[in-house]
Amino acid sequence: MQAFGFKKFGDPNVFEELTIAKPALKKGRVLVQTSAFGINPFDSKLRQGLVSFKKPTEFPLIPGNDVAGTIIDLAPDVTEFQIGDSVIGRTVNGAYAEIVSVPHLKLVHKPDGISFTKAAGIPNAGVTAYDLLKSALQLENVTSILVLGGSGAVGSFVIQIAKAMGLFVAATAASKNAGFVKGLGVDLFIPTNQLAKRNFLDDAPVDVLINATPTPFDGKDTYRWLKSNGQLATLSGLSSGFQSQHAEQTIIDFNDAKYHQNKKALTYLTELITHNQLEVPVAQAFSFSLEGVIKAQTLLDTHHKPGKIIVTKEI
Repeated sequence: MQAFGFKKFGDPNVFEELTIAKPALKKGRVLVQTSAFGINPFDSKLRQGLVSFKKPTEFPLIPGNDVAGTIIDLAPDVTEFQIGDSVIGRTVNGAYAEIVSVPHLKLVHKPDGISFTKAAGIPNAGVTAYDLLKSALQLENVTSILVLGGSGAVGSFVIQIAKAMGLFVAATAASKNAGFVKGLGVDLFIPTNQLAKRNFLDDAPVDVLINATPTPFDGKDTYRWLKSNGQLATLSGLSSGFQSQHAEQTIIDFNDAKYHQNKKALTYLTELITHNQLEVPVAQAFSFSLEGVIKAQTLLDTHHKPGKIIVTKEI
């Protein structure tokens, strides 16, 4: 079967079109005929050799965590799906392929009202956002959050989930992305070039501050907007220079690997889509081909416009 991977580390051009064996059907798993798969920042790090493994790397490597497609086979112990079902799934790797093996506990039915292209943008970023809000943080009695990096993949999901929960949401992003972030429903948009110049939240500090940017949280300009008993969660670690100024605050260095909420998260996210409370922004879609994968990887390495990058058969 067709797959896209690489046999050495490097720039996007290391990708090759590979012919590999169809995945063996194992207990608890489903085989999905891929219609679209998502591209994530981790894929670029993997391609460049920036990911550490416990075991020596075995090439070829086939990346990919996000897949949307149609079930073509399933193990006898999987009872909630049928052959022909349209589904959305999350894998550890291997989604850049014509057929993907997905654990049934990381798979849900695709809502009728969303394309495979958009559906493929949900799993990784959506589950991360869900795990952050629904598991890592304690949101009882919380009414307000501030999201740093609101135009990013995870940040955009966090904003929409938080709004669906009825929270006041403020978010930061570059001025050029103001329209995008405001379109997600934020109550207050804060341009990053204005953080040190204006007192946006000095008189109304938030209960929760989430760092969804790709850089470690250093507290500069925004930490003052968190309540003294608030919760701080960062997806990119903490700067070595950051120190909490309040013993009552909860500091969370978030690691999504600690959570196993895939099924629950994907179910929740698809329900939001069904009720028009969640939009999956797509930055650009590319053809399901080697050329499409290389172009997608090239775009991934740039400061592209907000939204997910998708490789799809729908174009």
